[in-house]
Amino acid sequence: MNLGARRWWHTFFFVTQFSLRGVLLRKASWFGVLSFAACLLILFPFAFGTELLAQGEVRHGAFWAIQEFVVALVVGRVFQAEQENGALEALLASRAPRSALLFAKTAFTAVQLLSLQIPLVLLWAVFYNVPTEGLMQNVRFLLPVCLLFNFGTSALGALLSCVVARSQAREILLPILFFPLQMAPLLAAVTLMLRNDPAYEYVGGFADGSWWTVLAAYPVVFLAVGFLLDDVLLQE
Repeated sequence: MNLGARRWWHTFFFVTQFSLRGVLLRKASWFGVLSFAACLLILFPFAFGTELLAQGEVRHGAFWAIQEFVVALVVGRVFQAEQENGALEALLASRAPRSALLFAKTAFTAVQLLSLQIPLVLLWAVFYNVPTEGLMQNVRFLLPVCLLFNFGTSALGALLSCVVARSQAREILLPILFFPLQMAPLLAAVTLMLRNDPAYEYVGGFADGSWWTVLAAYPVVFLAVGFLLDDVLLQE
């Protein structure tokens, strides 16, 4: 392995470890997001009623709607810890490979989203009365869907965070730019989960392969953009 590759991986693991240390030291942020999403999961059945939640499209739609709250809170903090501690400026000043920084934050954010989704799936199964047969089939199918959804969403969020980093209206611009672009993988994830539910008969629409292509294309496209434009996106 040449010097450039070693430097790239060193930066990647350093940023990942720094991000993990930040989450462990600030446990309240992780538990706060989980608690907020869990409260929504508990409140939705009371708002919709048991008869409406028995419908597959409502049950899955409510789950992914709550996932969007989790995504908004996690993606909005992609570079927050590094910016608050001055670590981001130090990394950029050290001329560390910027692509490694983007890839590390994307991967860590995707794993962080998954760590929140796992307990939420269990709560969803309990409060939404998911049939046992459907739950076992959904759990096996949900993991690849969530992984692709998370990586695509995290890559998009990291790129847009870099784009609006110097704007004074960052908190306003980021969701305005993020959510319209993120609707495609969200729609693909909801559709695939609905079609996989044995209790729901899905009619019409695109084939499953088209939705898998959308989910797989998002991380590939946005990670490639980050690799090609890393010097432009991340500046001192």
